[in-house]
Amino acid sequence: MKTNIIKSMSFGNRLSCAWCERMSRLMKLGAVFSPLIRMGYSVKRAVSAPIKRYFAPKPSDHTYEISAWNNEATVQTKYGLVAGFSDKGTWCWKGIPYATPPVGELRWKAPLDPVPWLGVRKTRKFESSAAQVFMILGPTGCEDCLYLNIWRPKTSETELPVYLYVHGGGNSIGSSATSSYHGNAMVQRSDMLYISVNFRLGAMGWFFHPAVTGSGSPEDQSGNYGTLDLVKALEWVRDNIRAFGGDPSNITIAGESGGAFNVLSLLVSPSAKGLFHRAVVESGLSLIWSTEEAEAQSHRLLATLLIKDRESRNEDEAEQLISEMKDVEIDSYFRSKSAFTITRNIPTRDFGMAEWRTIFKDGTVIPEEGYDVFSSGEWANKVPVIIGCTKDEMKLFGYFRKDPPLNTREYDLVWKYHSLLWRANGVDEVASKMTSRGDVPVYVYRFDWGSMDENGNSVLPGNKGRELGAHHAAEIPFFLGMGLADIALLIGRTQTKQNQQGREKLTDLCMDYLANFARTGNPNKVDLPLWPAWDNTAGKEKILVLDAGNDNLKLSCLKERISVQSVIDLIDSELEEPERGNVMAMLDDFIPLRK
Repeated sequence: MKTNIIKSMSFGNRLSCAWCERMSRLMKLGAVFSPLIRMGYSVKRAVSAPIKRYFAPKPSDHTYEISAWNNEATVQTKYGLVAGFSDKGTWCWKGIPYATPPVGELRWKAPLDPVPWLGVRKTRKFESSAAQVFMILGPTGCEDCLYLNIWRPKTSETELPVYLYVHGGGNSIGSSATSSYHGNAMVQRSDMLYISVNFRLGAMGWFFHPAVTGSGSPEDQSGNYGTLDLVKALEWVRDNIRAFGGDPSNITIAGESGGAFNVLSLLVSPSAKGLFHRAVVESGLSLIWSTEEAEAQSHRLLATLLIKDRESRNEDEAEQLISEMKDVEIDSYFRSKSAFTITRNIPTRDFGMAEWRTIFKDGTVIPEEGYDVFSSGEWANKVPVIIGCTKDEMKLFGYFRKDPPLNTREYDLVWKYHSLLWRANGVDEVASKMTSRGDVPVYVYRFDWGSMDENGNSVLPGNKGRELGAHHAAEIPFFLGMGLADIALLIGRTQTKQNQQGREKLTDLCMDYLANFARTGNPNKVDLPLWPAWDNTAGKEKILVLDAGNDNLKLSCLKERISVQSVIDLIDSELEEPERGNVMAMLDDFIPLRK
């Protein structure tokens, strides 16, 4: 038996190593061919805009009365007819404009309603993602990006719940076109409408500088353009979704990672008041920034651009030049730069995500109190919430940083504590604030599938249980049901024949919880395991652990609440110097350790 286990582990390790070698070769090939790929994207950007303008429907001088749902692909919206198509057993419409393209004078402005059109707009393919600079591939997307996609059942049913999903990517990369975010599975299993949406990212979506954003409406001056894009998308849903058979009084917004940051911001945003009725926050963080911090990063970007353009030789000269520039000159200079020039001059970190702070406490779109408003018991959108994270959130980042090295004690410790800090900041502290005053129901989960158990075993193949565990984004295929996640291209397959039965049971459970929640605001149903609401009372159940072995579900509940300080105290109690100091030094300021 022992020999068989060793052989099995050896085989798993060989598979893992073989996959890593293949991925390494693939990455090297990508690097070799990246100039050609980038050239292709450049040509595409150059020719697609005029082609798109040529074939675009002619503008109309009036809006329309929306049609009733008739189980057909052509639908009359407020702004014009859209022609969808049959997609794997569902109706689908891709690339519906929900706002006027935010280009030219509309850059760094609150979004406007879309321009109505004459005739029928074909909606059979995804429109462009937001302008971004992607790893290896370079610049992709464009500023004309405010489009959404809809899937619904091929039935005559109306008044269906609506599930609007906001993609991840740290608010600087990503796209609603990613296959993991398609709505076919959720629509077919859960009998709902599913919407995915693009919005402005990075410095195009969140930008604050008095010389550029100091005029116009309060929304124009807020700097929170990506947030306002999502508000505009929700307004479009409110005004049009009945034409697709959806219920505008039952909208759930959901998002993971950067998408979850945005869901949290919409919960406190007066601009989004009344536009949604439930919220799902997957692996978010309660990070939010002052307008002073927002202005400071724009100032640094301005200095960087001036040096890059050889207008200044160093930072001191750039600062002197900026002090002499008039506001109109600064505004003109920023607007003269392409979105890609701006984005390329912002430092990046994991997966090419920009080190650019997003979501600002401007006092109009986002309250000046930020997320502290949750503690008051009064915030803009007090709706039922599902919120949670994965057990090993930060191991995904550690896996690629390889600092500390994989499969070492230091690796295990650093990413264990990093992941606890993520949970403290993004889940426990938020849930505790939300439920400290008032009766809003909050349902909290921790997703453990793939994490090592107390015996060091994992359902993942090879060493992936230790190296990745229940990593960031691991829950997406279980929540949306679209099978193998795109992240598998980077980390290898985690779905195997051995873990299939348990994995599919957990997927069904997660999707059923979400369907119940979208319908009623409560994930529970008679035939499902009980999911208790978060209770701040000491000793009461707070968090449902979502997990499965190779064959069956493994559910449990946690009663403890953690905080950033309690994680620091845990480190102090578990480690001694010099190991403690080494680990603390690795816990950078991604999540502030002190207030």
